[in-house]
Amino acid sequence: MSRQYKGILKERKPWVNCTLAAVVAGLMCIQFVRGNFLTVLFGVVVILACFYKKEYIINEEGVDIQSSLFGKITHNLWAWEEITTLHTDHKRAKPNTMLHIGKDITTRSFTMTPEDCQAAVELAREMNPAIYIENPTPEEEAQREQEILHRREVERAQKKAMKKARKNH
Repeated sequence: MSRQYKGILKERKPWVNCTLAAVVAGLMCIQFVRGNFLTVLFGVVVILACFYKKEYIINEEGVDIQSSLFGKITHNLWAWEEITTLHTDHKRAKPNTMLHIGKDITTRSFTMTPEDCQAAVELAREMNPAIYIENPTPEEEAQREQEILHRREVERAQKKAMKKARKNH
């Protein structure tokens, strides 16, 4: 059985897409009559965007971004051998978890449920043990954030004390 975990993406409601396409088509007709052909081309791009769909998938093959337009699906696959790092972030996408996937200097970020994210990390460990995985728990992340805030406060206090000392000289 194939394990597959999907990222969470916001989807527009169908009525929004249809309304936007109708409004843009009307504006395109007006601009065509006026001779503004560059605006008509821009309208074509906007209408195509109404029907464009994207899906983030993590499976045994790797990390895939599937794009579809009018039923034609294209894949942008990163195989597990190409992926070098995984990092989870429980804070940025609360209540969900953000999974940052790195290949060379490029990073993809997927928002996932915490359960799917953990399962995807385990899948990554199985598929490529050489991947560097940083998977802190939410508590560890909160503690690290508190330490960073404390260090910043100490630095501010030191700078303030140095300013005051210079002012007194």
